[in-house]
Amino acid sequence: MHRTQETENQTGDRDHQPIRRILAVNLNYLGDALFTTPALASLRARYPDASIEVLAGERAAAILAGNPNIDRVLVRPRRSGSARASAFARTIRTGRYDAAVLFQSIASNAALAWLLGVPIRVGFAQDGCTPFLTHRVAERRAGEHVVEAYLRLADAVPEATDSGKSAPPPLSIAISTEDRAFADHVFRHHELMPPVVGLVIGATRPQKRWPEEYWARLAEKLWSTQSVSCVLLGGPEEVEAAQRVMALAPNTPLSSLVGKTSEKQLAALVDRLGLVISGDSGPLHIATAMATPVVALFGSTDPAETGPWQGGSAAARSPCAPAVVLYDALACAPCRKNPTCGGRFDCLKSFTPERVFESACDLLALPLRRTALPMIAASAPRTPAVAVSGGSPRRISEGGSR
Repeated sequence: MHRTQETENQTGDRDHQPIRRILAVNLNYLGDALFTTPALASLRARYPDASIEVLAGERAAAILAGNPNIDRVLVRPRRSGSARASAFARTIRTGRYDAAVLFQSIASNAALAWLLGVPIRVGFAQDGCTPFLTHRVAERRAGEHVVEAYLRLADAVPEATDSGKSAPPPLSIAISTEDRAFADHVFRHHELMPPVVGLVIGATRPQKRWPEEYWARLAEKLWSTQSVSCVLLGGPEEVEAAQRVMALAPNTPLSSLVGKTSEKQLAALVDRLGLVISGDSGPLHIATAMATPVVALFGSTDPAETGPWQGGSAAARSPCAPAVVLYDALACAPCRKNPTCGGRFDCLKSFTPERVFESACDLLALPLRRTALPMIAASAPRTPAVAVSGGSPRRISEGGSR
């Protein structure tokens, strides 16, 4: 297999049985679902004649729909608990699968796959799943990108012959002509002239969200110094936040598409943008999949694990758009779901609008016009940011080093 495996095989002769039907148990969030697309591409390359079906949450299923490596996308119920378990059991009974790949480490799913007789059950050896798996893959290591861990799951599905070494696939989204027509209409309706910058103002947790006043000041500076228009992007839960950001920038022609797009329409729109600026969010990874340049703001999560996917090793990277990742690695980072700062979120406030503006101008190849912004919040000491440009990582200084 082409990546180093840490797998315990419990199947014996079952590894030599033909695999004709594969169920991939996917995730709920946009970014997590996109992180599985390289693994699904790897499975398709190794099993070109197999039927690959994916069970996923509603939003994840929407972004995976039409993916050429998936034969069928199944939507799991919104409700958790017994309703979801019953739906999963029905899926297995009717699917008659030869293998199940459990991207989600939920013990009840692993137990049902075992109880209902799926011959090959591949998953991470964690969260109570281990006894029910036939192929146990070591859990994700600190500093390992989620995509790499999912690729190890795909590699653990047995095959008769080794398919050889291949470059890690990119993230992928299938866009329809209707979705592209929607993006064209948006540009015409809002009279947007390239380059247009997308500002993703929301995220799943508050410790991933850049301050609203910072978004407003950034949009003002891009317009006043570079004549660059911005559009606000996000889901329905961020509509009120978008209204507040627009109110903070009354003299800036700022458009909001927050809550007005489907997942695929958002992808088509992002494909038309010159740059996307975002925290660790699903739209950030949509931009990466569409090869749109990004400035990614990371504080509570580690970009080595969930940052813009740029392929595997530097020698085998797929072509990708430039990305600048700002991450100061404060002493408390990454706190993930357990912040210790009492809601200050110093890790994000250290990215001043001026600092993000400079990174945006760099990716847009615009000359810097250094006009100071009013002080909004004191900046924490900064370390060099990590930049990935065209697939080659480098170190750039953003105000000094530690």
